[in-house]
Amino acid sequence: MIRRMSGIIVKSFFLCLLAVLTSCWRDNPTELTKLPARHTENSLDSSQAWEVFKRARYYPNGTELSICIVKGDSDKYIGVERRNDSLVYIENSDSVFEIGSITKTFTGTMLAKLVYEGKVRLEDPIKDYLPLPLHQSSLNGEEVRLVHLANHTSGLPFEPANVREGKGHAFDPYSPYKQYSTEDLHEYLSHEMVLTSTPGERRLYSNLGGGLLGYILTCVTKKTYEELLSESICAPLRMQNTFVELTPQRARRMVQGRDQNGRPLPMGGGDCGALTGCGGIKSSAQDLSKYIRANMRDTTYFDLAQKTTKQFDEHLTGGLGWATYSENGMHHVGAFGATGGYTCGVIFERSRRVGIVLLTNVSAFLPSKESNAEGLCRALYDPLVSADPGRN
Repeated sequence: MIRRMSGIIVKSFFLCLLAVLTSCWRDNPTELTKLPARHTENSLDSSQAWEVFKRARYYPNGTELSICIVKGDSDKYIGVERRNDSLVYIENSDSVFEIGSITKTFTGTMLAKLVYEGKVRLEDPIKDYLPLPLHQSSLNGEEVRLVHLANHTSGLPFEPANVREGKGHAFDPYSPYKQYSTEDLHEYLSHEMVLTSTPGERRLYSNLGGGLLGYILTCVTKKTYEELLSESICAPLRMQNTFVELTPQRARRMVQGRDQNGRPLPMGGGDCGALTGCGGIKSSAQDLSKYIRANMRDTTYFDLAQKTTKQFDEHLTGGLGWATYSENGMHHVGAFGATGGYTCGVIFERSRRVGIVLLTNVSAFLPSKESNAEGLCRALYDPLVSADPGRN
């Protein structure tokens, strides 16, 4: 990184950064370059640019950020790419990224729609909807219920043991669930499923729980997860770049994921097989801005998905895939995702109508904690609330 800059050079350097969000961090300051912003109308202010720079200095070349700042009735899109050890503005608001565990909020919203329509109840035991007997469906007299899968209190482990064991192919940490079939899930549920805590008692984050909920929704509706996604969310909101299956045409819209060293990864590594409901969706900043706007305005099943189903501590509550943090009269709702080649986050507050969408092709395996998407989301989001203390 930059080690030998004088105070004058540092000051000059950051003035350039904040003016055009173009920055380099090579050891030799004479090699610093700057590229003009391509879309100055869609640029960050100086404090936002600094927050991006603090994290992007750890990113490999070829990584991108696609950001949407939602405020009132306006959406501001900013695209940033690290190119040749510089940050430059690009247009990528409709480019598609894997969204990892933000998928769980879609799964929770699809559950909420079925509840709203009276087709299921949140308190229904999951065994009532599965086509096979479970190895263990209850603990201490408490059944695993639909709501437990959605708010991470099911007592199920993070992932099924047979993801890593007993399969006919090597486990790939960059694509852990892609080959996980319905048959694998059935095998686990009927022969290996063991609860680690009493359902409904405490929060244990579970990809298995989110994936199983998505599978149950397909059993209830007799539709594929993607059909249900389109019918419940994407078609009504005109989200044309949000999908599961990666066809050749869709692949052309995607930003390629990268490993922690910046090497391109094969497309579709974040696919989740039978566990699609936990992390298999791809989307764009434009589409996710429509999604969080629906969550801020709707009074039906989008609203229901955010309702508190479990109080975890004095500040944090769980809904159906969503988590809400409350403090000083503010209640921001958020979700974050990570796959082998992507990290992302969304945060919004319903009453103030403000929010952030952040999508990146920065690997979840990037070692620096300074680079995490959640930290950048919060850094971009918090000033929105501070600058607009009134309620719309």
